[in-house]
Formats: sequence, C-alpha cells, structure tokens
Amino acid sequence: GWVLYAGAYRSFGRLVILNVGDDHHIVMAGLDETHISLGQFVLAGEPIGRMGRTKLASAASLDIRSSRPTLYIEFRRNGQPIDPSPWWADTRRKGVSNDS
Repeated sequence: GWVLYAGAYRSFGRLVILNVGDDHHIVMAGLDETHISLGQFVLAGEPIGRMGRTKLASAASLDIRSSRPTLYIEFRRNGQPIDPSPWWADTRRKGVSNDS
C-alpha cells in the first residue's frame, strides 16, 4: 500500500497509515521507529519500522494488560473500523512441501 502517514501521534508512539486500495486503510501504532516515508509504496511483509522498549501509553484504554511494547493494528474501510479476520494470512502449511 501507499504510505499516507508515518510519524509521531499523541501517546501512541510512531503511527503508520497505509492506503491499501478500494477505500481500505491499515493503521498501525506503537512503533518506536519507522523506516518509510510519505508517498512510498510498501509490499506485504516489507519491514516498515521497529518496536521499541516503550509500552503503548494508551494501552490502558485498549484494555491491554502487558508491560511489553504493543503494536496496535486497525483495518478500516471508508473511515470505519472493520473485522480484520479476512486479511490475516493462513500460515499453516497445507500438503507436502516440494523441496527437491
């Protein structure tokens, strides 16, 4: 997707907003560093940043009970949050691998 925003945002650490097409956006917060810039196109699986040691300051409002850094991910369509289930890749192996 195209990088619409990559920078600091309130108490969420570094925030990234990606336009992934068809009025869909992915919002990620809680990064310590970002390695992308506005307008850049990034591919699925491409590194965009790094988590740090700081806990997401707004995690209490999200009911996250961890002292570890937290990556917040939100999927949106037409500006509204949507169920992310269909977007997650199935990483389970199916069948026999062809390693020959």
